Amino acid sequence: MRWFALNVPEWLSILIFLGGLPALMLILQTIVRRTFPNWERGDHNDAAGVMLSAAVVVYSVAIGLCVVTLWGKLDSAQQATQAEATNLVAIAEGSRVFDATVQEQIRSEAIAYNRDVVDHWSLRIRGESQLQVGRDLDGLVATVGQLEPRTEAQRAFVEDAVGRLTQAGELRVESVRLAHDQQLPGVVWLAVLGSSVVVLGLCLTCGVRDGVLRRILLIGVTATVGINLFLVTELNYPFYGDIRVGPDSYQNAVTLLAE
Repeated sequence: MRWFALNVPEWLSILIFLGGLPALMLILQTIVRRTFPNWERGDHNDAAGVMLSAAVVVYSVAIGLCVVTLWGKLDSAQQATQAEATNLVAIAEGSRVFDATVQEQIRSEAIAYNRDVVDHWSLRIRGESQLQVGRDLDGLVATVGQLEPRTEAQRAFVEDAVGRLTQAGELRVESVRLAHDQQLPGVVWLAVLGSSVVVLGLCLTCGVRDGVLRRILLIGVTATVGINLFLVTELNYPFYGDIRVGPDSYQNAVTLLAE
């Protein structure tokens, strides 16, 4: 699924899930009807309907939990990037307790960090190491570590800055991890795909004599399953797709610090 999210554009994903999947089910329905012509009479519609209803309820609960969980993880990834950028902005703003030279150095290093995150964003979303960003953070840590506070305000700033820089490093590692790892474990993906196949397979067993109505019902159910699979696929990697975490927080930090 990582390969799918990285290499397949969103418009093609929509076409596959909302166009290709219903088309495939219509072809399978035709094959099933020709292979088992007695199913068309609908002699066992009641039993098939009860089984289909039970499967749909379980499927809906499972998919709902997956979507809610993935949306929460997307929000967590967004908060992690915002906190990472905001930490450095706070350090630059708090450096006003020192002279102009120190202020300018810390501000320029904070700008360089956020700008390099944006420039190397393609590495971040692939979960790869951003060496220049790491050097920027190390430089900012060294600058703060070399400060010699003379007042209570300066000492409070240094203590706060050290804590924020430590947290910035942790948030950077967390953002890289979230970009690299899929949010749903493989076993959950198997459950989602398996339950989707079961629901669609049971749809083929229902006998509705009206061919047009039968096709409409099948397309409707298949499209619903396709929408759910599309959502889970899109949300599974929070840094890919249209619904994604972007470098906006870092760009805003650069704009704010450059004013």
